[in-house]
Amino acid sequence: MTHLPPRALPFASLAALALAAAPVALAVPADATMGLPPTIASGTPVVKLATLPTESYTVSGKPFTEGTTCAPNGDVYFADHALSVFMHPAGYANGMQFDAHGNLIACADERNELWSISLTATETVPWPQPLNPAVGEKPHPGTLTLPAHTVIMDGRYHGRLLGGPNDVWIRPDGGIYFTDPFYRRAWWTPGRQQEQELKTVYYLSPDHRTLTRVLDEFKSTTGVPGTPNGIIGTPDGRTLYVADIDGDETWAYDVQPDGALTNRRLVCPHGSDGMTLDAEGNLYLSARAPAPGVTVVNAASGRQIGFIPVPEQPANLCFAGPDHRTLYLTARTGFYSIRTNVRGASAVK
Repeated sequence: MTHLPPRALPFASLAALALAAAPVALAVPADATMGLPPTIASGTPVVKLATLPTESYTVSGKPFTEGTTCAPNGDVYFADHALSVFMHPAGYANGMQFDAHGNLIACADERNELWSISLTATETVPWPQPLNPAVGEKPHPGTLTLPAHTVIMDGRYHGRLLGGPNDVWIRPDGGIYFTDPFYRRAWWTPGRQQEQELKTVYYLSPDHRTLTRVLDEFKSTTGVPGTPNGIIGTPDGRTLYVADIDGDETWAYDVQPDGALTNRRLVCPHGSDGMTLDAEGNLYLSARAPAPGVTVVNAASGRQIGFIPVPEQPANLCFAGPDHRTLYLTARTGFYSIRTNVRGASAVK
C-alpha cells in the first residue's frame, strides 16, 4: 500500500425504482472523442506522476495500481508498492476510504476482510503467512512492524465466505457499504469456490457489529445477474451509486437510516471499476470505453459530459490535494493526475 503526499507534486504545472420498473438501457459506448468535461480547462494535460516497478510479490511480476483514496489532509493513498510505502504486506487491499476519525478503511481482499488501519499507531505481529505459498510473498519466520490494524468485518456472511470485498463507501454516520463481486484470485487458497449465491452489496453498521446484505439481487436492465464494482455516495449520505461493471451500467439508490437501499434507478449506460463524484454532482467512471480513460457523466441527467483520455486504463480514482481539485488515477502500471476546476465531493470533513 502506497502513500503519496500531494504537496510534492507539481500543481503549478497542471493548468478533475424497482428493477421491474426500470427501463431497458441500450448499450451506449462512452464517446472517447467528446473532449474534456467543462469541469476541466481545455488543454489541461494528464500528468504521469510515477511508474510502479516490477516487484517479486506480485502475481504477474507487474504492478497493478488500485484503490485511490484521499486522507483528511489531502494526501493520497493507493494500493501497490513504491514511492513511500505505508504498509506491506497489506492484505492485497483493493478499494479504500478514510473514515471521519482518520482511519483508513480497506477492502483486504486476501482474506475477504475489511480493515481499519491507523495512520499513527504501529503493531508488531507474526509475519503474515500466505494462503497460497506458491504466489506472492514467501513464508517468513519472525515478526514485522506494521501500521496497527483492526479487522472490522471477518469476511463471512451467514457463515459463508464473501466473494471478496472490492470497493467501499463510508456514509457520514460511519456506516460502511461495500461491493462484493467474485474474481478468482491467485493468492487465495487453491481450489476455493464461490460460496455466496449473489454478487451484491453489503452494509456494515457504524458500530461494526452487524453485517447486512442490502440488495437481494443485482441485475442489469436485461435481467442478467450483474457484477457490482465501483461505489460512491453523496456527501449528505442520501444517495448511493453502484456500478455494474459487466452490465456496463451505473445505478442510484436512496439510502435509508437503517442501511437499506430503496428506489433503484438507472443513472447511465456506463459501468466502472472505480468511480468518484465532484461537488457539482458529476460522476467520474473508470469505464470500459473505446479508448483508455475516464467517462464523466452528470448524475442528474445521466448524460455524458466529457471524456478524459489516459495513457493506461484507469482502475480507480479520487479527488485529493490541499484544495481537493486534483483528480488522481491509478492506471495499471502508472499513477496519474489532472487538475480540475471543481472540488471533489467528500463526506469526510
